Amino acid sequence: MNQKGNSIKVWDSFIRVFHGLLIVLLGGLWWTVENGRMELHKDIGIALLALLLVRICWGIFGSENARFKTFLKSPKAIFKHLHNVFKGRYEAENTHSTAGGWAVIIMLGLLLSQVITGLFSTDGILFSGPLSNWLSSDGQKAVTNWHKTQFDVILIVIAVHILAVLFYRVKGTPLVASMVHGYRTTSQQAPNLKPGWQGLILAVAVWLILMLLFN
Repeated sequence: MNQKGNSIKVWDSFIRVFHGLLIVLLGGLWWTVENGRMELHKDIGIALLALLLVRICWGIFGSENARFKTFLKSPKAIFKHLHNVFKGRYEAENTHSTAGGWAVIIMLGLLLSQVITGLFSTDGILFSGPLSNWLSSDGQKAVTNWHKTQFDVILIVIAVHILAVLFYRVKGTPLVASMVHGYRTTSQQAPNLKPGWQGLILAVAVWLILMLLFN
């Protein structure tokens, strides 16, 4: 499948930095657990929560193509999109693909659930989340178990996402490069992008507030 059209900017700097930081923070969360660095694990979790909250806000008030209403389509549209991809008739869009849009929602939901349950989790010995005292011992145990299990689910979703990106690449649609430099070749109209620094500053502000609240 050949890409036709002009190279246009489709991702603002906040979306690109958000995507990159997700990879770094998730790697940090895994590493800190494996090495018993639970205080650092908590701080990284707080940073991830700030990033997720601002991404949700950006999905409502941010750049045109980053808004949920722009890229969330009906199930019927998803099947049509996948059919076109398999048949080699899909052209890169100026936002998330129809299937990719729902993948974004699933990942945001899982990650938000992960960081929230982390606030209530405890190992009963070395570490307790800043909100763990709000729950009974049975509630703490249930939330902690879910927090651990859910991370495995997140890893599975990430693996599926990587496979999907590779599949699109084989079908002629490179997705990774545009998330790095922001540009994509398409015949569609360039979206109305907001300055990404606004989202980045907001994320830092939210992170500072959360650090004060949970430390």
